Amino acid sequence: MVKGKVINLHPTSSRFFKIGIKHYERGEIELAIERLKRALELDSKNIEIKFNLAGLLAQIGDFESSNKLLTELTTDNPEFYDSLFGLGCNFFEMGKLREAKHFLRRYLKLSNNTEFKEAAEDLLDFIETQQEFEREQKEMEKLTKLLERGNFLLENGRYEDAVKYFKMILAKDDTIFAARNNLSLAYFYMGEIEKAIHEAKKVLEIDKYNVYANCNLAFFYSTIGKTKELKKQLKTILELKTYDHKDKIKVLDTLIKLNQHAAIVDRAGELFEITKEPYFRHIQAISLYNTKQYIKAKKIWKDLKKNYNMPEIKIDYFLKKIDDVMKTFKKDTIDYFETGFGNLSKLEEKEFRSQLQKHIDMYFSQTFEENAKRIMDIIAENVKLNNEDKDAISQLLNALPLEKQRLNFTAIAAIVYYVYKKYLLRQKVKQKDVAERFGISQAVFSKWFKEFKGLLLGEDV
Repeated sequence: MVKGKVINLHPTSSRFFKIGIKHYERGEIELAIERLKRALELDSKNIEIKFNLAGLLAQIGDFESSNKLLTELTTDNPEFYDSLFGLGCNFFEMGKLREAKHFLRRYLKLSNNTEFKEAAEDLLDFIETQQEFEREQKEMEKLTKLLERGNFLLENGRYEDAVKYFKMILAKDDTIFAARNNLSLAYFYMGEIEKAIHEAKKVLEIDKYNVYANCNLAFFYSTIGKTKELKKQLKTILELKTYDHKDKIKVLDTLIKLNQHAAIVDRAGELFEITKEPYFRHIQAISLYNTKQYIKAKKIWKDLKKNYNMPEIKIDYFLKKIDDVMKTFKKDTIDYFETGFGNLSKLEEKEFRSQLQKHIDMYFSQTFEENAKRIMDIIAENVKLNNEDKDAISQLLNALPLEKQRLNFTAIAAIVYYVYKKYLLRQKVKQKDVAERFGISQAVFSKWFKEFKGLLLGEDV
Protein backbone atom coordinates (compact mmCIF):
# COMPACT_ATOMS: atom_id res chain seq x y z
CA MET A 1 0.00 0.00 0.00
CA VAL A 2 2.98 2.36 0.63
CA LYS A 3 4.00 4.40 -2.41
CA GLY A 4 7.46 5.85 -2.61
CA LYS A 5 6.94 8.77 -4.98
CA VAL A 6 5.75 12.09 -3.51
CA ILE A 7 4.16 14.69 -5.79
CA ASN A 8 3.38 18.33 -4.93
CA LEU A 9 3.90 18.00 -1.18
CA HIS A 10 4.53 20.90 1.18
CA PRO A 11 8.32 20.97 1.65
CA THR A 12 8.22 20.33 5.40
CA SER A 13 5.69 17.52 5.22
CA SER A 14 7.62 16.13 2.25
CA ARG A 15 10.72 15.83 4.39
CA PHE A 16 8.93 13.85 7.12
CA PHE A 17 7.19 11.71 4.53
CA LYS A 18 10.46 10.76 2.82
CA ILE A 19 12.08 9.92 6.16
CA GLY A 20 9.04 7.82 7.06
CA ILE A 21 9.30 5.90 3.80
CA LYS A 22 12.97 5.14 4.47
CA HIS A 23 12.10 3.82 7.93
CA TYR A 24 9.42 1.65 6.35
CA GLU A 25 11.85 0.24 3.79
CA ARG A 26 14.21 -0.70 6.65
CA GLY A 27 11.36 -2.45 8.46
CA GLU A 28 11.14 0.21 11.18
CA ILE A 29 7.34 0.47 11.14
CA GLU A 30 6.88 2.35 14.43
CA LEU A 31 9.35 5.07 13.41
CA ALA A 32 7.75 5.26 9.97
CA ILE A 33 4.34 5.83 11.58
CA GLU A 34 5.74 8.63 13.80
CA ARG A 35 7.21 10.45 10.80
CA LEU A 36 4.06 10.08 8.69
CA LYS A 37 1.92 11.35 11.57
CA ARG A 38 4.16 14.39 11.76
CA ALA A 39 3.87 14.89 8.00
CA LEU A 40 0.07 14.67 8.22
CA GLU A 41 -0.02 17.28 11.01
CA LEU A 42 1.72 19.66 8.61
CA ASP A 43 -0.45 18.76 5.60
CA SER A 44 -3.72 17.25 6.92
CA LYS A 45 -5.47 17.09 3.54
CA ASN A 46 -2.73 15.24 1.68
CA ILE A 47 -4.15 12.07 0.20
CA GLU A 48 -0.81 10.32 -0.24
CA ILE A 49 0.29 10.80 3.36
CA LYS A 50 -3.07 9.84 4.82
CA PHE A 51 -3.42 6.69 2.70
CA ASN A 52 0.08 5.43 3.47
CA LEU A 53 -0.28 6.18 7.18
CA ALA A 54 -3.55 4.22 7.19
CA GLY A 55 -1.72 1.29 5.60
CA LEU A 56 1.05 1.34 8.21
CA LEU A 57 -1.44 1.53 11.08
CA ALA A 58 -3.24 -1.50 9.64
CA GLN A 59 0.06 -3.40 9.57
CA ILE A 60 0.47 -3.04 13.34
CA GLY A 61 -3.18 -3.98 13.93
CA ASP A 62 -4.49 -0.51 14.76
CA PHE A 63 -7.49 -0.92 12.49
CA GLU A 64 -9.60 1.66 14.32
CA SER A 65 -7.14 4.48 13.58
CA SER A 66 -6.54 3.19 10.07
CA ASN A 67 -10.27 3.05 9.31
CA LYS A 68 -10.74 6.57 10.64
CA LEU A 69 -8.19 7.91 8.14
CA LEU A 70 -9.60 5.86 5.26
CA THR A 71 -13.14 6.99 6.05
CA GLU A 72 -11.98 10.61 5.99
CA LEU A 73 -10.49 9.96 2.56
CA THR A 74 -13.74 8.51 1.21
CA THR A 75 -15.59 11.58 2.49
CA ASP A 76 -13.13 14.31 1.51
CA ASN A 77 -11.90 12.66 -1.70
CA PRO A 78 -14.75 10.44 -2.98
CA GLU A 79 -12.96 9.72 -6.25
CA PHE A 80 -9.92 8.28 -4.46
CA TYR A 81 -11.24 4.72 -4.60
CA ASP A 82 -8.15 3.02 -3.15
CA SER A 83 -9.46 4.01 0.29
CA LEU A 84 -12.39 1.63 -0.32
CA PHE A 85 -9.94 -1.20 -0.96
CA GLY A 86 -8.10 -0.34 2.25
CA LEU A 87 -11.34 -0.42 4.25
CA GLY A 88 -12.23 -3.77 2.69
CA CYS A 89 -8.89 -5.25 3.71
CA ASN A 90 -9.11 -3.86 7.23
CA PHE A 91 -12.60 -5.17 7.89
CA PHE A 92 -11.53 -8.56 6.55
CA GLU A 93 -8.63 -8.69 9.01
CA MET A 94 -11.05 -7.66 11.77
CA GLY A 95 -13.28 -10.59 10.88
CA LYS A 96 -16.15 -8.34 9.78
CA LEU A 97 -16.81 -10.07 6.48
CA ARG A 98 -20.09 -8.34 5.65
CA GLU A 99 -18.49 -4.86 5.86
CA ALA A 100 -15.39 -6.08 4.02
CA LYS A 101 -17.52 -7.41 1.16
CA HIS A 102 -19.42 -4.10 0.96
CA PHE A 103 -16.29 -1.99 0.48
CA LEU A 104 -14.57 -4.43 -1.87
CA ARG A 105 -17.62 -4.53 -4.12
CA ARG A 106 -17.76 -0.74 -4.20
CA TYR A 107 -14.07 -0.59 -5.04
CA LEU A 108 -14.39 -3.06 -7.93
CA LYS A 109 -17.44 -1.26 -9.26
CA LEU A 110 -15.94 2.26 -9.19
CA SER A 111 -12.19 1.91 -9.59
CA ASN A 112 -10.21 1.52 -12.79
CA ASN A 113 -6.98 1.09 -10.85
CA THR A 114 -5.46 -2.27 -11.79
CA GLU A 115 -2.94 -2.22 -8.90
CA PHE A 116 -5.33 -3.69 -6.34
CA LYS A 117 -8.00 -5.11 -8.67
CA GLU A 118 -6.86 -8.74 -8.72
CA ALA A 119 -6.20 -8.74 -4.96
CA ALA A 120 -9.69 -7.29 -4.36
CA GLU A 121 -11.29 -9.96 -6.59
CA ASP A 122 -9.44 -12.77 -4.84
CA LEU A 123 -10.30 -11.43 -1.40
CA LEU A 124 -13.96 -10.97 -2.31
CA ASP A 125 -14.04 -14.48 -3.77
CA PHE A 126 -12.53 -15.87 -0.57
CA ILE A 127 -15.01 -13.98 1.64
CA GLU A 128 -18.02 -15.19 -0.33
CA THR A 129 -16.66 -18.74 -0.25
CA GLN A 130 -16.04 -18.49 3.49
CA GLN A 131 -19.54 -17.16 4.15
CA GLU A 132 -21.09 -19.94 2.10
CA PHE A 133 -18.93 -22.44 3.96
CA GLU A 134 -20.06 -21.08 7.33
CA ARG A 135 -23.71 -21.26 6.28
CA GLU A 136 -23.28 -24.83 5.07
CA GLN A 137 -21.41 -25.73 8.25
CA LYS A 138 -24.26 -24.50 10.44
CA GLU A 139 -26.78 -26.41 8.38
CA MET A 140 -24.57 -29.50 8.38
CA GLU A 141 -24.23 -29.35 12.16
CA LYS A 142 -28.02 -29.43 12.45
CA LEU A 143 -28.27 -32.34 10.02
CA THR A 144 -25.47 -34.20 11.81
CA LYS A 145 -27.37 -34.01 15.09
CA LEU A 146 -30.47 -35.36 13.35
CA LEU A 147 -28.41 -38.17 11.82
CA GLU A 148 -26.90 -39.08 15.18
CA ARG A 149 -30.37 -39.27 16.70
CA GLY A 150 -31.65 -41.36 13.79
CA ASN A 151 -28.69 -43.74 14.10
CA PHE A 152 -29.32 -44.08 17.85
CA LEU A 153 -32.95 -45.00 17.21
CA LEU A 154 -31.93 -47.46 14.48
CA GLU A 155 -29.39 -49.19 16.72
CA ASN A 156 -31.96 -49.50 19.50
CA GLY A 157 -34.64 -51.05 17.32
CA ARG A 158 -36.91 -48.02 17.08
CA TYR A 159 -37.09 -48.28 13.33
CA GLU A 160 -40.22 -46.25 12.64
CA ASP A 161 -38.87 -43.32 14.66
CA ALA A 162 -35.51 -43.64 12.90
CA VAL A 163 -37.26 -43.46 9.52
CA LYS A 164 -38.79 -40.10 10.48
CA TYR A 165 -35.36 -38.62 11.26
CA PHE A 166 -33.72 -39.94 8.10
CA LYS A 167 -36.57 -38.60 5.97
CA MET A 168 -36.29 -35.24 7.71
CA ILE A 169 -32.60 -35.06 6.76
CA LEU A 170 -33.20 -36.10 3.15
CA ALA A 171 -35.95 -33.51 2.76
CA LYS A 172 -33.30 -30.85 3.39
CA ASP A 173 -30.40 -32.51 1.56
CA ASP A 174 -31.02 -35.65 -0.47
CA THR A 175 -27.28 -36.15 -1.13
CA ILE A 176 -26.50 -37.24 2.43
CA PHE A 177 -25.89 -40.89 1.62
CA ALA A 178 -25.47 -41.96 5.25
CA ALA A 179 -29.08 -40.94 5.92
CA ARG A 180 -30.42 -42.77 2.86
CA ASN A 181 -28.34 -45.89 3.51
CA ASN A 182 -29.61 -46.02 7.08
CA LEU A 183 -33.16 -45.35 5.91
CA SER A 184 -32.72 -48.36 3.66
CA LEU A 185 -31.58 -50.46 6.64
CA ALA A 186 -34.48 -49.25 8.78
CA TYR A 187 -36.95 -50.36 6.11
CA PHE A 188 -35.18 -53.72 5.91
CA TYR A 189 -35.45 -54.31 9.66
CA MET A 190 -39.14 -53.35 9.48
CA GLY A 191 -39.62 -56.08 6.89
CA GLU A 192 -40.24 -53.66 4.03
CA ILE A 193 -37.62 -55.20 1.76
CA GLU A 194 -38.74 -53.60 -1.49
CA LYS A 195 -38.56 -50.13 0.08
CA ALA A 196 -35.09 -50.99 1.41
CA ILE A 197 -33.95 -52.03 -2.07
CA HIS A 198 -35.49 -48.89 -3.59
CA GLU A 199 -33.58 -46.57 -1.23
CA ALA A 200 -30.28 -48.41 -1.81
CA LYS A 201 -30.75 -48.06 -5.56
CA LYS A 202 -31.44 -44.32 -5.18
CA VAL A 203 -27.99 -43.93 -3.60
CA LEU A 204 -26.40 -45.87 -6.46
CA GLU A 205 -28.11 -43.68 -9.06
CA ILE A 206 -25.93 -40.84 -7.80
CA ASP A 207 -22.89 -42.73 -6.53
CA LYS A 208 -22.67 -46.13 -8.21
CA TYR A 209 -19.52 -46.99 -6.23
CA ASN A 210 -21.06 -46.30 -2.82
CA VAL A 211 -19.79 -49.19 -0.70
CA TYR A 212 -22.58 -49.21 1.88
CA ALA A 213 -25.40 -49.14 -0.67
CA ASN A 214 -23.82 -51.88 -2.77
CA CYS A 215 -23.19 -54.10 0.25
CA ASN A 216 -26.66 -53.54 1.69
CA LEU A 217 -28.26 -54.32 -1.66
CA ALA A 218 -26.41 -57.63 -1.90
CA PHE A 219 -27.57 -58.59 1.58
CA PHE A 220 -31.16 -57.61 0.80
CA TYR A 221 -31.16 -59.78 -2.33
CA SER A 222 -29.79 -62.73 -0.37
CA THR A 223 -32.57 -62.56 2.22
CA ILE A 224 -35.35 -62.74 -0.39
CA GLY A 225 -33.67 -65.34 -2.57
CA LYS A 226 -33.01 -63.19 -5.65
CA THR A 227 -30.08 -65.32 -6.81
CA LYS A 228 -29.51 -63.65 -10.15
CA GLU A 229 -29.48 -60.14 -8.68
CA LEU A 230 -27.29 -61.29 -5.78
CA LYS A 231 -24.71 -62.78 -8.14
CA LYS A 232 -24.52 -59.53 -10.10
CA GLN A 233 -24.27 -57.46 -6.93
CA LEU A 234 -21.53 -59.65 -5.50
CA LYS A 235 -19.51 -59.13 -8.66
CA THR A 236 -19.87 -55.37 -8.16
CA ILE A 237 -18.75 -55.58 -4.52
CA LEU A 238 -15.69 -57.67 -5.35
CA GLU A 239 -14.65 -55.12 -7.99
CA LEU A 240 -15.04 -52.09 -5.70
CA LYS A 241 -11.86 -50.20 -4.86
CA THR A 242 -11.97 -49.42 -1.15
CA TYR A 243 -9.66 -46.93 0.55
CA ASP A 244 -11.45 -45.86 3.71
CA HIS A 245 -11.21 -48.22 6.69
CA LYS A 246 -14.98 -48.24 7.21
CA ASP A 247 -15.49 -49.27 3.59
CA LYS A 248 -13.06 -52.16 3.95
CA ILE A 249 -14.73 -53.47 7.09
CA LYS A 250 -18.18 -53.08 5.49
CA VAL A 251 -17.15 -55.22 2.52
CA LEU A 252 -15.62 -57.88 4.79
CA ASP A 253 -18.68 -57.84 7.04
CA THR A 254 -20.99 -58.34 4.03
CA LEU A 255 -18.90 -61.18 2.63
CA ILE A 256 -19.01 -62.88 6.03
CA LYS A 257 -22.81 -62.56 6.17
CA LEU A 258 -23.05 -64.07 2.68
CA ASN A 259 -20.50 -66.83 3.44
CA GLN A 260 -18.30 -65.85 0.50
CA HIS A 261 -15.37 -67.85 1.87
CA ALA A 262 -13.02 -67.59 -1.11
CA ALA A 263 -13.41 -63.79 -1.29
CA ILE A 264 -12.87 -63.40 2.45
CA VAL A 265 -9.41 -65.02 2.37
CA ASP A 266 -7.56 -62.17 0.68
CA ARG A 267 -9.55 -59.33 2.26
CA ALA A 268 -9.08 -60.59 5.80
CA GLY A 269 -5.40 -61.14 5.05
CA GLU A 270 -5.07 -57.59 3.69
CA LEU A 271 -6.62 -56.10 6.81
CA PHE A 272 -4.29 -58.15 9.00
CA GLU A 273 -1.25 -56.88 7.09
CA ILE A 274 -2.46 -53.31 7.51
CA THR A 275 -3.47 -53.47 11.16
CA LYS A 276 -1.60 -56.49 12.56
CA GLU A 277 -4.87 -57.24 14.33
CA PRO A 278 -5.08 -61.01 15.00
CA TYR A 279 -8.88 -61.16 14.62
CA PHE A 280 -8.46 -60.64 10.89
CA ARG A 281 -5.93 -63.46 10.78
CA HIS A 282 -8.42 -65.68 12.59
CA ILE A 283 -11.15 -64.81 10.06
CA GLN A 284 -8.70 -65.61 7.27
CA ALA A 285 -7.99 -69.00 8.84
CA ILE A 286 -11.73 -69.78 9.04
CA SER A 287 -12.19 -68.84 5.39
CA LEU A 288 -9.26 -71.10 4.45
CA TYR A 289 -10.79 -73.93 6.47
CA ASN A 290 -14.13 -73.41 4.76
CA THR A 291 -12.44 -73.61 1.33
CA LYS A 292 -10.65 -76.84 2.36
CA GLN A 293 -7.20 -75.24 2.57
CA TYR A 294 -6.57 -76.98 5.86
CA ILE A 295 -2.78 -76.85 5.93
CA LYS A 296 -2.75 -73.07 5.45
CA ALA A 297 -5.46 -72.61 8.07
CA LYS A 298 -3.60 -74.76 10.57
CA LYS A 299 -0.41 -72.77 10.03
CA ILE A 300 -2.23 -69.51 10.80
CA TRP A 301 -3.88 -70.84 13.97
CA LYS A 302 -0.56 -72.20 15.22
CA ASP A 303 1.00 -68.79 14.64
CA LEU A 304 -1.86 -67.07 16.47
CA LYS A 305 -1.54 -69.44 19.43
CA LYS A 306 2.19 -68.87 19.66
CA ASN A 307 2.44 -65.11 19.09
CA TYR A 308 -0.88 -63.50 20.09
CA ASN A 309 -3.05 -63.26 23.16
CA MET A 310 -6.65 -63.92 22.09
CA PRO A 311 -8.66 -64.86 25.22
CA GLU A 312 -11.98 -64.65 23.37
CA ILE A 313 -10.89 -67.37 20.92
CA LYS A 314 -10.05 -70.95 21.89
CA ILE A 315 -7.38 -71.75 19.30
CA ASP A 316 -6.99 -75.40 20.37
CA TYR A 317 -10.62 -76.00 19.40
CA PHE A 318 -9.93 -74.93 15.81
CA LEU A 319 -6.69 -76.90 15.60
CA LYS A 320 -8.58 -80.00 16.71
CA LYS A 321 -11.24 -79.30 14.09
CA ILE A 322 -8.55 -79.38 11.42
CA ASP A 323 -7.03 -82.62 12.71
CA ASP A 324 -10.48 -84.25 12.79
CA VAL A 325 -11.48 -83.17 9.29
CA MET A 326 -8.14 -84.22 7.82
CA LYS A 327 -8.53 -87.68 9.37
CA THR A 328 -12.16 -88.25 8.46
CA PHE A 329 -12.43 -86.18 5.24
CA LYS A 330 -15.86 -85.21 6.54
CA LYS A 331 -17.28 -82.09 4.92
CA ASP A 332 -17.38 -79.29 7.48
CA THR A 333 -17.54 -75.50 7.80
CA ILE A 334 -16.95 -73.12 10.70
CA ASP A 335 -19.14 -70.14 11.51
CA TYR A 336 -17.20 -66.85 11.51
CA PHE A 337 -18.53 -65.88 14.93
CA GLU A 338 -17.63 -69.20 16.55
CA THR A 339 -15.25 -68.91 19.52
CA GLY A 340 -14.52 -72.53 20.37
CA PHE A 341 -15.87 -72.29 23.90
CA GLY A 342 -18.64 -74.75 24.67
CA ASN A 343 -20.67 -72.36 26.82
CA LEU A 344 -20.33 -69.50 24.31
CA SER A 345 -20.67 -70.86 20.83
CA LYS A 346 -20.90 -67.49 19.09
CA LEU A 347 -19.83 -63.93 19.64
CA GLU A 348 -22.68 -61.48 19.27
CA GLU A 349 -22.28 -59.95 15.84
CA LYS A 350 -22.59 -56.41 17.20
CA GLU A 351 -19.79 -56.98 19.73
CA PHE A 352 -17.65 -58.70 17.13
CA ARG A 353 -17.99 -55.85 14.67
CA SER A 354 -17.37 -53.30 17.43
CA GLN A 355 -14.09 -55.00 18.34
CA LEU A 356 -12.93 -55.06 14.74
CA GLN A 357 -13.90 -51.42 14.20
CA LYS A 358 -11.95 -50.36 17.28
CA HIS A 359 -8.83 -52.09 16.06
CA ILE A 360 -9.25 -50.70 12.56
CA ASP A 361 -9.57 -47.15 13.86
CA MET A 362 -6.41 -47.61 15.89
CA TYR A 363 -4.18 -49.18 13.28
CA PHE A 364 -5.49 -48.39 9.82
CA SER A 365 -3.51 -46.00 7.65
CA GLN A 366 -3.26 -45.64 3.89
CA THR A 367 0.25 -45.14 2.62
CA PHE A 368 1.30 -41.76 1.28
CA GLU A 369 2.09 -43.24 -2.12
CA GLU A 370 -1.36 -44.81 -2.55
CA ASN A 371 -3.17 -41.61 -1.65
CA ALA A 372 -0.91 -39.40 -3.78
CA LYS A 373 -1.56 -41.66 -6.78
CA ARG A 374 -5.30 -41.56 -6.19
CA ILE A 375 -5.31 -37.75 -6.03
CA MET A 376 -3.23 -37.50 -9.19
CA ASP A 377 -5.71 -39.84 -10.92
CA ILE A 378 -8.62 -37.61 -9.86
CA ILE A 379 -6.87 -34.53 -11.27
CA ALA A 380 -6.16 -36.35 -14.53
CA GLU A 381 -9.83 -37.35 -14.78
CA ASN A 382 -10.90 -33.69 -14.67
CA VAL A 383 -8.14 -31.88 -16.59
CA LYS A 384 -5.52 -32.70 -19.20
CA LEU A 385 -2.00 -33.04 -17.79
CA ASN A 386 1.33 -33.32 -19.54
CA ASN A 387 4.45 -34.78 -17.92
CA GLU A 388 5.63 -31.36 -16.79
CA ASP A 389 2.28 -30.74 -15.10
CA LYS A 390 2.43 -34.10 -13.34
CA ASP A 391 5.96 -33.48 -12.05
CA ALA A 392 5.03 -30.08 -10.63
CA ILE A 393 1.81 -31.39 -9.04
CA SER A 394 3.74 -34.31 -7.52
CA GLN A 395 6.03 -31.81 -5.82
CA LEU A 396 2.98 -30.06 -4.32
CA LEU A 397 1.57 -33.37 -3.11
CA ASN A 398 4.86 -34.15 -1.38
CA ALA A 399 4.20 -31.20 0.94
CA LEU A 400 0.93 -32.68 2.24
CA PRO A 401 0.33 -35.25 5.03
CA LEU A 402 -1.45 -37.70 2.74
CA GLU A 403 -1.00 -40.59 5.16
CA LYS A 404 -3.69 -39.07 7.39
CA GLN A 405 -7.10 -40.70 7.76
CA ARG A 406 -10.43 -39.31 6.48
CA LEU A 407 -9.02 -37.22 3.66
CA ASN A 408 -11.32 -35.81 1.00
CA PHE A 409 -9.33 -36.81 -2.08
CA THR A 410 -11.47 -34.90 -4.57
CA ALA A 411 -11.21 -31.68 -2.55
CA ILE A 412 -7.44 -32.08 -2.19
CA ALA A 413 -7.14 -32.72 -5.93
CA ALA A 414 -9.06 -29.50 -6.58
CA ILE A 415 -7.00 -27.29 -4.25
CA VAL A 416 -3.69 -28.71 -5.49
CA TYR A 417 -4.71 -28.05 -9.09
CA TYR A 418 -5.82 -24.51 -8.11
CA VAL A 419 -2.48 -23.74 -6.43
CA TYR A 420 -0.59 -25.13 -9.41
CA LYS A 421 -2.50 -22.99 -11.91
CA LYS A 422 -2.63 -19.78 -9.88
CA TYR A 423 0.66 -19.67 -8.03
CA LEU A 424 3.05 -21.75 -10.14
CA LEU A 425 1.76 -21.05 -13.64
CA ARG A 426 0.55 -17.54 -12.64
CA GLN A 427 -2.71 -18.04 -14.52
CA LYS A 428 -5.92 -16.25 -13.61
CA VAL A 429 -8.24 -18.80 -12.02
CA LYS A 430 -11.00 -18.60 -9.41
CA GLN A 431 -11.67 -21.00 -6.58
CA LYS A 432 -15.35 -21.37 -7.43
CA ASP A 433 -14.53 -22.33 -11.04
CA VAL A 434 -12.09 -25.03 -9.95
CA ALA A 435 -14.54 -26.32 -7.32
CA GLU A 436 -17.24 -26.59 -9.98
CA ARG A 437 -14.91 -28.40 -12.39
CA PHE A 438 -14.10 -31.03 -9.74
CA GLY A 439 -17.73 -31.36 -8.67
CA ILE A 440 -17.44 -30.02 -5.11
CA SER A 441 -19.00 -27.03 -3.38
CA GLN A 442 -17.10 -23.81 -2.70
CA ALA A 443 -17.56 -24.51 1.00
CA VAL A 444 -15.76 -27.86 0.78
CA PHE A 445 -13.03 -26.28 -1.36
CA SER A 446 -12.59 -23.51 1.21
CA LYS A 447 -12.38 -25.93 4.12
CA TRP A 448 -9.56 -27.99 2.61
CA PHE A 449 -7.76 -24.99 1.11
CA LYS A 450 -7.67 -23.42 4.56
CA GLU A 451 -6.37 -26.70 5.99
CA PHE A 452 -3.47 -27.10 3.54
CA LYS A 453 -2.86 -23.57 2.23
CA GLY A 454 0.20 -23.00 4.40
CA LEU A 455 1.80 -26.29 3.37
CA LEU A 456 1.12 -25.77 -0.33
CA LEU A 457 2.14 -22.11 -0.57
CA GLY A 458 4.83 -21.93 2.10
CA GLU A 459 5.07 -19.28 4.80
CA ASP A 460 6.72 -16.76 2.51
CA VAL A 461 3.99 -16.75 -0.16
